[in-house]
Amino acid sequence: MTQHKIDLPCPAKVNLALSLGTPREPGGLHPIASWMVAVQFADRLTLEPADDKSTYDIDFDEGLPSPCQVDWPLEEDLAYRAHQLASDQIGRPLPIHLRLRKRIPPRSGLGGGSSDAAAVLVGLNELFELDLDEKLIELSQHLGSDVPFLTGAMTNQPSMLVAGFGERLELIRMRNPIHLVLIFPGFGCATDQVYAALDQQRNEQGATDMAADVVAVRDMANRVPPTPFNDLAEPACRVCPELGRHCRNLAKKLGVPVHITGAGSTMFITAPDARVATELAKKVRATTGLVAVATQSLAPKVNDGT
Repeated sequence: MTQHKIDLPCPAKVNLALSLGTPREPGGLHPIASWMVAVQFADRLTLEPADDKSTYDIDFDEGLPSPCQVDWPLEEDLAYRAHQLASDQIGRPLPIHLRLRKRIPPRSGLGGGSSDAAAVLVGLNELFELDLDEKLIELSQHLGSDVPFLTGAMTNQPSMLVAGFGERLELIRMRNPIHLVLIFPGFGCATDQVYAALDQQRNEQGATDMAADVVAVRDMANRVPPTPFNDLAEPACRVCPELGRHCRNLAKKLGVPVHITGAGSTMFITAPDARVATELAKKVRATTGLVAVATQSLAPKVNDGT
């Protein structure tokens, strides 16, 4: 094994479209149909081989959009769990020095922990030459429904239709990057409460047809510009009324639609190009005081001719 250091970005994901089905049982997982894109806004992971005992240095970056702290046990951190999973898969210890600097806020709908886990799997595979390339996405399914997509994003597939419980991945090709403004309200949304609000809403309105939802997401991905939608947006605003107020206020001030990714709390706006995204981010900061970051979807590393 070559002794070297791996330094990787852990990109945030944005749900440009998200439909959810009825869980198989009360409190169970919801099947999804979602167009996910990985974006340049990211955490940062460094892995180095260790002689014996592994060490973990996990903290939030000083330049974080809103102040946060690691207030959960190490054993619950997805980056730690990804390391343990890879070691179990190989059947031997993989001693490392892991340093993670998080910029993606927790409970923000951007998949920060999932991206960290994906980066650990990808980084360990390279650092220790594990030859798990064909198994990484399958392995990542043990860590959560967003982790397979983000593992794929880190291995050159940053735009996908994600279905089932995160295990069904279909490449969505983009000729041009999608420019976005991420807007952080300064608080997170409790994912379990948002899903419970969705289930209550569904009990009143009836179940959905997931096969039709997959087709709808695929069709939306072919539109230029895309028209984002999210089944969790309304439940998130019911759970966090302040989020709904921010969305309405921003839409009024900016004159453009404001969307929510995942279960919230991050809001986003699509823009035609980087210049407009930068100007919109400035306007958000100036008129509302909210933290806003201009970013764009990642492009595949190799041009495949599309």
